[in-house]
Amino acid sequence: MTMEEGKFGVQEAVSLVATAISFKVFFTSPSLAADLVGNNIWYMTLISASTAILGFTFIYLLLRRFPDQDITAIFSETLGKPIGFICSAFLCLYLFYAASSSITEFTEVMRDYIYLLTPSSIIIGIFVVAVMTLCLLGLESIARLARFLIFPMLFGVLLVLVLGFKNFHINRLFPILGHGTLKTLTNGITRSSAYGEIVILAVVAPSLQGIAFVKKAGYTSLILSGLFISMLLLTFALTYPYYVAREITSLMYGMATLIDYGRFLQRVEPLFLFVWFLSPLIGISGVFYCFISVYCKMFKISDSRPIVVGSSIVLFAVCLFQSDLGAIASATIQSIRNFGWIPAFALPILALVIGGLRKKGTKYHV
Repeated sequence: MTMEEGKFGVQEAVSLVATAISFKVFFTSPSLAADLVGNNIWYMTLISASTAILGFTFIYLLLRRFPDQDITAIFSETLGKPIGFICSAFLCLYLFYAASSSITEFTEVMRDYIYLLTPSSIIIGIFVVAVMTLCLLGLESIARLARFLIFPMLFGVLLVLVLGFKNFHINRLFPILGHGTLKTLTNGITRSSAYGEIVILAVVAPSLQGIAFVKKAGYTSLILSGLFISMLLLTFALTYPYYVAREITSLMYGMATLIDYGRFLQRVEPLFLFVWFLSPLIGISGVFYCFISVYCKMFKISDSRPIVVGSSIVLFAVCLFQSDLGAIASATIQSIRNFGWIPAFALPILALVIGGLRKKGTKYHV
C-alpha cells in the first residue's frame, strides 16, 4: 500500500471533516465546557467556530500559495528542512494524541453507560482494529464511507432532539451571560482547537480537485459543524441546569434516556447508539490516517502498510495506559482543547508568514 490517497469531491471531504469535528460533542466535551462557562456553552462554541474559520483562512492562503502540495511539503519549503521537519513532527504528534484521547474518551463513556463490566482493553482493541482496517483501505474509502453515512447519522441525532423536546425549559438559559462575557470569549477563542480537525484538509489537499475545492470544503465544514454543535449544546442547556450538566459524562446519551412517551415509546437510546459508534469511528480513522500520512511523508516512506499496523499497536498501548489512569486521560483531553490551536492554526500561519518573507510559492495563484 502506498500513500496514494485517491481523489474525492467536496461532499466527501465535508462529510469526513464535519464528522471528525462534531463527534466530540457526544462525549465529555460539553460537560467540561459547562464547568468553564456555565449555561452559555451554546454560543461559546460559535466563538470557537468563528476563530477556527479565521484560522482556516490562513491555511487556505498557505495552500493557495503552494498549489498541489500538502502541509508537510509546505513546511519543508517555507521553513527549511530541519525546522519544517520539526513542525511536521509536532503536527504528527498532535494528530496521534487527538486520535488516542478520543478513543480513550469513547471507551470510558462506553464503560460508564453500556459495557459496565467489559475490560477497557476489549473495547479499545475492537475499536483500534476497526480504525486500522479503515486506514488500510485508504483515505478515499474513509471519505466515501463518511459521505454514505452522514445523513443516517444526522437523522438519528435529530430524532433524539425532536423526541426530547418536552424536556426543554427556556428558563435554564438564564442568566444569558453565564459566568461572564470575558470568560466566555476567552474560552471560546482558546477552545477553537475543538475545530482543529480542519487541518485534515491541509494534510490531504492533493486528494481534492484543486484549491477551490479545498476552500469550499473547509468553510462549509466549519460553518455546518459550528451550527450543528451549537444546536446540540443549546438543547443540552435547555434540558439540564449547568450545575447538573457538568457532572454528566455524556449529555447526549443522558438526554436520550430521559425520553419517555408512555409504554409504547421509551428507552430510545438504541436510536442514538448507531451514531455513537459510527461517528467516532469515521472521525478518528480520518485523523489517524492523517497521522500516518504525515509520518510517511516526513520519512519518505512509500509503503505505509507496516506503519499502519505498527502505529495501531502503539495506539492501542497508549489508549490502554490512559484508560487505566483517568486523570491522565482527562488531562490529555483538556490539553488538546486548550493548546490544539498551536499545531492546527499557528504553525500554518507561521509557514505563511515566513514563506511570504522568503518569497516562496506562487503569489497570485487562483
